[in-house]
Amino acid sequence: MSEKLIQGIRDSVAEFYERRPVGKVDFDGQEENAIRFIRRLEQGNFTQAENPYNHFCVYFAAYDPKLKEVFIGHHKKSGLWLFNGGHIDEGESPQEALEREMGEEWGIEMTADEVGGSSLLTITDVENPGRQQCTLHYDIWYFVPVNKVEFEPDEELLSKEFYQTDWKSIADANELITDENTILAIREIVNRLEK
Repeated sequence: MSEKLIQGIRDSVAEFYERRPVGKVDFDGQEENAIRFIRRLEQGNFTQAENPYNHFCVYFAAYDPKLKEVFIGHHKKSGLWLFNGGHIDEGESPQEALEREMGEEWGIEMTADEVGGSSLLTITDVENPGRQQCTLHYDIWYFVPVNKVEFEPDEELLSKEFYQTDWKSIADANELITDENTILAIREIVNRLEK
């Protein structure tokens, strides 16, 4: 059992409760997800290597706050338009998985401290028999504000997991996205843009 992973997930749940609006009982099912995350922690076997069917993952969503655009891609395994993300490996904290995955998918070295804390917890039913063994993902989301002009992810790395990636306006992204958790992530970005 990875103490770093357990503590990282507890921290993500605590961050959720610190962010939640005063007087608002639940928003977008987040409180229920936080409770389900805690219950899942009690089961152990958190990574894909330990439990190929249900495990923890990280998402990292790049957005340009000035241009109000998001960086999304048409994912090969799922067939959906998604933000970047990946499985947490054995012995990693969510923050270490975030840093590793940004390097693997974007070719960019960035620390979790530069990105900031997690801001969204989602649970994804994975329905992709034949392509993925996973059936349930416990997703910890990070939102990465970048300057579109200076953001230069490695196209070759991206092409390993995505048919295509591109910057989209919020409206255009909403037209492409059908995954409910990615829709929640777009809402989180919109909330950030309105602040």
